Amino acid sequence: MTIIRIFLASLKEKIIKGTKMVCLSEFDYEILLKNASLKECEDLIKKNAEEVYLVPGGYNIKGIFLLGTSIPVGFSGDAILFQFIKPCFGLFVLRMKNEAEEIKKLREQYKKDKNVKKIK
Repeated sequence: MTIIRIFLASLKEKIIKGTKMVCLSEFDYEILLKNASLKECEDLIKKNAEEVYLVPGGYNIKGIFLLGTSIPVGFSGDAILFQFIKPCFGLFVLRMKNEAEEIKKLREQYKKDKNVKKIK
């Protein structure tokens, strides 16, 4: 938990003032895994996705900022799968359907950002 608190503090410094933080409950999503380890999350995403990227902490999907140092994000058809940390509740793997725009955004980010790595 200490690592997450330190990361949250550093993330707050990186977020541009005026950026609206969104709530996950605003979206249609499915929980594929909960209360999991980092390895379990990454393994599930790799198993269920056609493409998988590691993105740096602070990367956002529809305004949801991802926490951690290197977060797996995968695609299966037009669905996006990602590891999500909910402070005090642990790690989850979420799937959001009909996210072709987010998939396109990450593929474009991969082409220009050396911190985004394709792992599958």
